[in-house]
Amino acid sequence: MATPKRITRLVTPIAPRLLGAPVEYEARYFEQYSNALRLYFNGVDTTFSGLLGSPKTNTTLRPGGSYLNFPYAAVQRTTDKTFAANTATLITFDETDFLNDCRNDTTNGLYVNNAGIYNYQFSVQWRNTDSQDHDSWVWLRKNGSDIDGTGSQFTVPSKHGSVDGHLIVAANFFVQMNADDYVEMWAAVDNIAVSMEQYPAQTTPFPRPAIPSAVATLSFVSSIPA
Repeated sequence: MATPKRITRLVTPIAPRLLGAPVEYEARYFEQYSNALRLYFNGVDTTFSGLLGSPKTNTTLRPGGSYLNFPYAAVQRTTDKTFAANTATLITFDETDFLNDCRNDTTNGLYVNNAGIYNYQFSVQWRNTDSQDHDSWVWLRKNGSDIDGTGSQFTVPSKHGSVDGHLIVAANFFVQMNADDYVEMWAAVDNIAVSMEQYPAQTTPFPRPAIPSAVATLSFVSSIPA
């Protein structure tokens, strides 16, 4: 049994330019005609197998979707972020983990090169050094304007004895964006005792990785519906 061709990427099939039929039957013409169609439909089969999955070969089912390529970004902030009380503040990201057809200039938001519906997700590590609980807010802006419905309010717990209060918060929102649009994370606190804090990697009392003060991901969901 022949070994099935391994798919490594999706290729868009291009319809062949078929020759006009001769006036009289000619075997060579029909052979060329059949070969052109055979190559085209083989390409169609290969592309749809990579997209939707191919039939079982013996006991192996090849899943589809492995070669799809969508825009995305994953960034993090590796430094603390302090605030003035009751002041809207832009959160920037100094480290890029993953980036595909998006941009992070580290001083503004995340830019997209392609129009579409995107899923923006964030996670923030809040710290409170005060003996009272305090509130914090996080929301999104697109192209400098607040996005309605993206606000979140969180109460950061107070300090417990000598241990600062901590709270990890997260949310995600769909955002419609055009090419070259950008989306930003903004935040505010009601007391300067509240900040976003990063923690370096530790070895004691057990080894653990660094904790960023904030992370964000942007994932392409769909083209903009007509």
